[in-house]
Amino acid sequence: MKKIKDPKLFHSIREFLIVYLPQIRRKSSHTVKAYRDTLNLFILFLKETKNIDIFEFTTSFITGQTIMEFLTWLVEKRGCKVTTRNHRLTCIRSFCKYLSAADATLVPTLAEISSIAKAANTDDRNPVFLSEDEVKLVLSLPDTHNAIGIRDQLYLALLYDSGARNNEILSLKLQDVSFSGKNCTIHLLGKGNKTRLIPISESVAKMMKRYWAIFHQDSNPNQYLFYTVHHKSKHKMSADNVARFMATYERLAQKSHPSIPHLHPHLFRHARALHLYRAGMPLSLVGEWLGHAQLETTLIYAYADTEMKRKAIEKATEEGNPLVEIETPHFINDEDNIKQLYGLG
Repeated sequence: MKKIKDPKLFHSIREFLIVYLPQIRRKSSHTVKAYRDTLNLFILFLKETKNIDIFEFTTSFITGQTIMEFLTWLVEKRGCKVTTRNHRLTCIRSFCKYLSAADATLVPTLAEISSIAKAANTDDRNPVFLSEDEVKLVLSLPDTHNAIGIRDQLYLALLYDSGARNNEILSLKLQDVSFSGKNCTIHLLGKGNKTRLIPISESVAKMMKRYWAIFHQDSNPNQYLFYTVHHKSKHKMSADNVARFMATYERLAQKSHPSIPHLHPHLFRHARALHLYRAGMPLSLVGEWLGHAQLETTLIYAYADTEMKRKAIEKATEEGNPLVEIETPHFINDEDNIKQLYGLG
C-alpha cells in the first residue's frame, strides 16, 4: 500500500486551507478556492512534467526553479493569461510564507520564491470596452415579451448599472435588494468578504420590480435573485448559464454590428467604470463603486480614457502633424481520497 512520503506537508496544507485562510485570515470561500486550485495545479504539474504523484510530493519540490517551471507550464501548456499566472504566484508565495513560519529551514526557499517577479501584462493597459451605444444595443436584444427575456435584460442591465462582478450578482438574494419608492439599492458581498451598497438607476429599478413580480411572488428573503429550476427546486444561477445567454445576444448583436466584442460579464463592469469616469466621477469613488482594494487597480480606466482620446486625435489629425506624438481517511491508494483528506478536494 502506497503511503504519503511527507505527511507533515499535507497536514500543513490542510491547516492552511481549512483553518488559517478562512478562520484566522478571514478569507472568503472564493479566495480559499483560488489557493486550493493553485495547489492542485502544482500537484498536477509535478505529475505531468516530472512523473511525481501526490504520494511522492514533498517540500523538497517547492523551490524557486520548480515554481518558475510551474508558472511557465501554466502559460504555455494550460494557456493561462498573465494575470492568472501572477495570481497563482501570489498564492504560492503566501503558502510558502505559511510553511516557513513553522519551519525556519524553509526561509531561504521563501526568499528565493519571493524574488520571482510578476510577469508584465501588456493586456492590462489595452482593455476592450463597450461604448454607451453598444450597451444600449445589447440591452435591447432580450425579448421582453416572455419571462426569460425579462430575466436576461435585468441581469445584463444590473451587471452594467452596478458595475458588479458576475459572482456578486449571482450571489444576490432578495434580502440584499432594498426598495424605497422609485429608488433601489443592492447590497453586494465582494472579494475578501467586503460589502458595499450600490444605488440602482430608476430605469433598472423598474426592470427589477417587473422581474420580481414574475419570478418572486413568494418573496422569500433567502431566495437567490437569479435562479434556475432543477427537479422543481430553485438553485443559484450558474456562471455557465450566464455565458450561454450572453453568447446568444453576442451573435444577435454582431449581425448588425460586427464590431461588437465578445460579450462576457467583466466587459460590462469595465464599460460602467469607464463611463462613470468620463461622466466626472473621481477615480477614488470609481474604485469604491467597483470594490477595488487599491487605487492602482482603478487607474486602468484613466489610462484607457486618455489612450482613446489620443487615438481619436491621431485619427482626426493629418499625418506628420507635430502635435501627434508616436508613442486519505481509509488509507485507500487513491489520489482523490488524499485530496479530500487534506482539504485539496
